[in-house]
Amino acid sequence: MRRQELLTKSSGLLARFAFDVRVKNSMGLFDINTISEDLLIPVFSVVFDCPELKNQNKIQMNFPAIDLGCSISRTSLQITSDASSGKALKTVEKFEEFDLGNEFDRLLIYVLTEKQKSYSSKKLVEAASGCSIKFSLERDIIDYQNLSQLLSELPDAKLETVADILERFFVAEDTSRKFRTELNAFLDVSAQKIEDEKNSKKYIPSVFVETTKTKEEMRYFANPLFFCEKIDDALTEFSLAQYNRILKLSHMEPIDFDLANATASPYPKTIPELYARLETQLDSISRVKEHLFPYTYEGEAEKNFASHDYLSGYWEVFRHSLTYGGMGLVRSLEDIQKKAELANAKIFLITGMAGQGKTNFICDLVENQFRQFEIPTIFVPARRLNDYPGPNRLLSYIANNRYSPEFGDPHDLFQLLNAVAADFGKPFIIAIDGINEVGDLDGFVSELRVFLEALCQYEYIKVVISCRSEFFDHKFSGLFAPQFSEFMHRVRDLRSNMSDENKLQLFASYLDHFKIRGHLSNYSQRVLQDDLILLRIFCDINEGQEIGFVPDIYKGEIFERYLVTKIQEFPNDKRQEAISTLYQVCAKMLSIEDFAQIALNGFSNEQRQIIDKFIGEDIVLRREVPPTGLSSLGLSNISFTYDEMRDFLLAHFVINRLSKDDPNAVDTMFENIKKWPIHEGFFRYAYLLARKQANDHVKALCENSDDFPRHYLNNLPLLSPEIQSDGDVSWVREQLRNPVNDRDLRELCWFLFRKRIQTDHLNIQILLDHLLSLDDMKLEACVKAMFSRSSDYRGEEWRDRASHLLNSLLKSSHEDQAGVGKTALAVSLFFAPYAHWDESEAIMNLFAEMQEVPEFVEALKSCEDTASVRVNACLAEIAKGVS
Repeated sequence: MRRQELLTKSSGLLARFAFDVRVKNSMGLFDINTISEDLLIPVFSVVFDCPELKNQNKIQMNFPAIDLGCSISRTSLQITSDASSGKALKTVEKFEEFDLGNEFDRLLIYVLTEKQKSYSSKKLVEAASGCSIKFSLERDIIDYQNLSQLLSELPDAKLETVADILERFFVAEDTSRKFRTELNAFLDVSAQKIEDEKNSKKYIPSVFVETTKTKEEMRYFANPLFFCEKIDDALTEFSLAQYNRILKLSHMEPIDFDLANATASPYPKTIPELYARLETQLDSISRVKEHLFPYTYEGEAEKNFASHDYLSGYWEVFRHSLTYGGMGLVRSLEDIQKKAELANAKIFLITGMAGQGKTNFICDLVENQFRQFEIPTIFVPARRLNDYPGPNRLLSYIANNRYSPEFGDPHDLFQLLNAVAADFGKPFIIAIDGINEVGDLDGFVSELRVFLEALCQYEYIKVVISCRSEFFDHKFSGLFAPQFSEFMHRVRDLRSNMSDENKLQLFASYLDHFKIRGHLSNYSQRVLQDDLILLRIFCDINEGQEIGFVPDIYKGEIFERYLVTKIQEFPNDKRQEAISTLYQVCAKMLSIEDFAQIALNGFSNEQRQIIDKFIGEDIVLRREVPPTGLSSLGLSNISFTYDEMRDFLLAHFVINRLSKDDPNAVDTMFENIKKWPIHEGFFRYAYLLARKQANDHVKALCENSDDFPRHYLNNLPLLSPEIQSDGDVSWVREQLRNPVNDRDLRELCWFLFRKRIQTDHLNIQILLDHLLSLDDMKLEACVKAMFSRSSDYRGEEWRDRASHLLNSLLKSSHEDQAGVGKTALAVSLFFAPYAHWDESEAIMNLFAEMQEVPEFVEALKSCEDTASVRVNACLAEIAKGVS
């Protein structure tokens, strides 16, 4: 009874298979390779006793005549949905043409749908009778009905095996079919995770600015069939004609290699076909590079050619053209090669420090770029994996979707996703953001290894992963290299790929998103553009406000305002505990003198909850790479997200708590401070806070330090107006008169040049007063120090920079020129004698033309008492132009 059930079930499933093939053929969705691997090879291996039955196309691309072959049973099979005599004839002819009778004793033609009632074509009959092996048209052309008959002849064990193969295949088919019908709903659930990131402000779309270079790289990675035509275009445009002409002129052999062959075949229609094409192209590129490299300045060209008497003269003449031209061609090939490698890659890894926009980048990819090109994607915020037990966190997270099919291991999932992606003709991408946020890092490393090992076996599946740099280097670098090196492309720092235009756009987007109205000086804007965490903090504390004009950025004030805002988010009865918790973190760092991270042992449950809240925002505190060793098992480590905020909080703790509770401990601390890696940052904020809060004890400790003058100069820009004093003015004037070196003088002069608010103690008038007192020799030395750089090598670059600054003033509108203020205009006149003639003359003409503008008139009056003969000559020239 059991045998009859198996036969009935198996026959029915084979008939269903034939019907499915007919339907898929009509829709253009049939994939012989997938069907062969998943169903036909396992079934035919049992039915025809072929233990080594393999897909011949995997042994050799476009293997002739047959699709499957077994070297042990010497049986071969052609799989086709074309039941015609013509197809059968072509198969037999190809079998003979390529002498396959030497490898196989049997040829079977399996018609996937339904074979003809008879095969009586004269040519086919003749080909069959003349075949080098016995080939019967009645016996060896079969379909599902014949296969069902063969099943009835199998012993029970083999019949049960075939029935089990068929059943498993169609269970997977049914699962796949159901998944396809619900795919949009499945993807929508994943897309909702992007909305969760918005709600938590992990992802702020309106402040995202894409980095052009990384976006271009992602296009080749995520949508290779669409964008890889650009690789063909680049290979077609690449030409050695001009370089070969130079080689001939230098009496050397031209490079006889044509890259056009790499694009000669029809453009691929599927990703597997594309991969095969890219492999050919990469091989061609490597071979051309090998030909070119000896001629480059990194190769052995000079040794190979210059040492030969009959070539040395030619080499000397064409050396530059050959070495630099060859290097340029190699760089062009490397650019094309990189694009091909990106298309081939399976893993796109993004690393960087906290606050560099990794989450924004990935979320924007999923929400906009992938959606625009209809690339199916699963988004996984890695911190959510902490809600699932190991060792299958990733699979559990993906399965926690009401439209997800059941799968027991990564291969069940990937087989399904791979089949769906093949229908799309695009990769299925799994985007995992922030793998460093998984608490059990050791366990997750192993889990991720298994996950990626499986993923890399599937042609249509790719993964995008982000990780903080320090976590990657400490925990994950051994996972990705060397095991996955050939599959991976890594972006080490998104911020390094941002152009100045990107940064300006990002800055404007932040202010617009947070509805901040006002005007920032160029200096203030530049400080925020170059520090994305500081920009986020600045916007958080000024959201929805009219901030007026912001001439300077005082980080200490920004940190204090931000921390006050964060503390106020706690209930009233928890705020003091929140402050105390941050102080305890500081105290522990200072006690163990480890400022990179601390373990959370010794903190109460309430304090840990407070710490978790700060970690959740990833601005004040962050989770750190856990320690290793038996003594630290089960401990979690934390650190401050932003080093400068850490230094500020450490100083804040010392000023407000430690100096009151234990003054002697502070004295000891300052005796040891120089050996600390945070010496400079801690000293800065300790001194500033001591002055602001009139803590004479700490202020004296700072000022009595033997390196105080250096610290003082470094920290001048952080002295906000309310804590500046006459003592600061006296110190600055003395340093201008007797600078330690040109670098100190340069920093001090430009600091004052930026200070345009005359009511502040430290302002540009101090610089003007100093310049007025200098004779020509001292003035030239001062101006030269201001515009020189340590990297200068010509000796006159400082004049170029002085001219450039004056030229920027000349190019401004009259309104903007007057807007720099009378004192800054006056200072510019002290640069004019040392700029190039064109800018010097133009500046004097500008002052002569602007005599009715009060700022220009007052600027000229301010310079009347100058000690410089050259500046006086400029004033006289301007006066002459006025008259």
